[in-house]
Amino acid sequence: MTGIDITGQRFGRLVAVELIPKEERTWSNKERAWRCKCDCGNEVIVRQRSLRGARMTQSCGCVRKMEAFLATNGVKGLDREYLEGFDDFNKFLFLHKAIRATIGIELMSLEEYKDYISYFYNDFQFNAVYNFWKKQERTNTFYDWAKPSLDHIIPWSRGGKHNKENLHFLTVFENLAKRDMTMEEWTEFKRTTTTMSDYFIEQIMEVM
Repeated sequence: MTGIDITGQRFGRLVAVELIPKEERTWSNKERAWRCKCDCGNEVIVRQRSLRGARMTQSCGCVRKMEAFLATNGVKGLDREYLEGFDDFNKFLFLHKAIRATIGIELMSLEEYKDYISYFYNDFQFNAVYNFWKKQERTNTFYDWAKPSLDHIIPWSRGGKHNKENLHFLTVFENLAKRDMTMEEWTEFKRTTTTMSDYFIEQIMEVM
């Protein structure tokens, strides 16, 4: 198979992006392999024979992950076509878990569930915090301070509702610091005490 250029060719959900240089191949036989971009947004290195052989590799593994999700997610009516519509399946999974943990999905209709997912998946603030988190080095602390955390603008303990207009994403660090303040009170507290942190939403949004 040497000499075959498959750059740009599609294999299932994978598109071959570039050939891995021989000096970067860490496997013993130096077999040709390609960096591929999956439709779900992941990149993966796949050996050429696995792309072109009888048992063709067709995804980064997200298809198995989607099938497992559909079997266990608890939302009636979801199908693989819906999941394949997301260009970043891991980001979708993150939102699903956040919404399930904060709001619960058992009493949601399928339309309501999709509405929440779409609202936050395309939300500028969520994406700013999510991308900030993804750029951080992982730590072994009890809390992952940069991780996006779904927060009630008016706290649940003070009568705030679960409607999406009363929800937004902050970092875990800022959500814990805000505690039971409204967002208006928290913003004023930060202003009057000159409290600042790279983990606060103002700083995160500023560098986006």
